[in-house]
Amino acid sequence: MRETLRWIEVLALFLVMLPTLGLQGDATPSTTRLPELIQVLRTNLTLGSAEFEAQASQALIERFGVRPVLGGSTAGSTNNPAPELIARRERLDGGILYLRLGRVDLGLPTALRAALNDKVWTTNASGLVLDLRFTSGDSLPAAGETASLFSDRTEAILHWDSGSSSGSGAQRLWSLPMAVLVNNRTEGAAEALAAALRQETGSPLIGQATAGRHGVFREVGLGDGTRLQVPAGRIRLGDGLTLAAGPIPPDIRIPVPENTERGFLGNPTAALKPNGTNGITGANGSASLPRRKVTEADLVRAQRSEPTDSTTETHTTEKATAPIRLADPVLARAADLVRGLNAFQKAR
Repeated sequence: MRETLRWIEVLALFLVMLPTLGLQGDATPSTTRLPELIQVLRTNLTLGSAEFEAQASQALIERFGVRPVLGGSTAGSTNNPAPELIARRERLDGGILYLRLGRVDLGLPTALRAALNDKVWTTNASGLVLDLRFTSGDSLPAAGETASLFSDRTEAILHWDSGSSSGSGAQRLWSLPMAVLVNNRTEGAAEALAAALRQETGSPLIGQATAGRHGVFREVGLGDGTRLQVPAGRIRLGDGLTLAAGPIPPDIRIPVPENTERGFLGNPTAALKPNGTNGITGANGSASLPRRKVTEADLVRAQRSEPTDSTTETHTTEKATAPIRLADPVLARAADLVRGLNAFQKAR
């Protein structure tokens, strides 16, 4: 077994080095030349045996899209517990609901259904932002069933290997405007979910291109106990077209450094102060002064084209406040877009 793996690893290294060896196009070598090529690599690469095998193994993973299974199984290691299915939910300014998914796995459709059926949280909602940044997962059935909650299609909306998931038809759970946030740490089943939601609902993907690690994988074990996920096929969407290999590009690209974006996950409702920062002091180091709130009397004067008395305050009426400017640029763009789509739907 070990000898067989060694040959495979060397072959992978050879495939990666193929352009530098000048063996491209019609000059692709036959298998009868493989032992000679292996010997050439071993002789000319100034690597020890262990380092040679390590680099060959890495080349195998990169060249064929193989994914190591951390912890020895898809369930993950007990020392690194899997993130919550729904990592966070908030209600943003203007009735925008915010949901961040921790992972796409069995149980997610049930958890999401429960959240969207929570009347206390969803009453008078105007839209939804689904955050898939830093979200992974291996369960394509969970991705398909989750996407089905938002689709009125009755036929299959996601196909993989010999399985598929169908839309909810008339039982569609959500029909208000929605946006989906993605980045280069959105991977696996989360990528399939993002692609399915974009096709089924027209929801834009906002952020950065995904990791490009989606597809059908089979888990296999090696003699040393290591387990790998080996690519075994592609995913097809509801229109029957295959989801192309590689990263899924966003519809609206907003580049944000990874460390900065991770910081926003811990506090998605962090708001910019009047000076344009998300700190608590003004540009001169003094405390930022709160903006004067607009009153009902001010609005009436504005409608009548009357001058506004800046000293007038009506404490007996409800004060109107300006929308909160979110510090997270990706979430802020998504919230604005969903708010606009909701207004457009009402106008129609």
